[in-house]
Amino acid sequence: MKLYKIGILMFTVLLAGCGKKSPSEPEAPPPPSFSISTVNVTLADGSDGIQFFAKPDKDVRLVRVDITDPLGNKMSFNAGGEIYVKDQVIQLQAQGTAYVRVSGTWTFEFVGNVEPNGDNFTVKQTVNVGA
Repeated sequence: MKLYKIGILMFTVLLAGCGKKSPSEPEAPPPPSFSISTVNVTLADGSDGIQFFAKPDKDVRLVRVDITDPLGNKMSFNAGGEIYVKDQVIQLQAQGTAYVRVSGTWTFEFVGNVEPNGDNFTVKQTVNVGA
């Protein structure tokens, strides 16, 4: 009977210990978000084009932006690891170029690091382009 009571006591202590959280590292800050804007342009062949611009809500080192158009075509904008400060406008295409304008939801996946602490991030955002 004594062994039985010791077993129950140990089980109770074990259960009580399982509910406690061990000290851990502080939570990482949330990743940045980007506000995306568009400008309609005319391409060299006369067709409709579109340019995209983004503004981060914190300082970032941007490596690349993977872009998927509404038709599922994927392209990548190489940001070259440049540092952009909070609210700085980032052009998401090479200077003097644009994308063929397609109506629907465009997906942007921003890949980089938060500055100055270097936390990696991958942030997906979408923008709807009307007809």
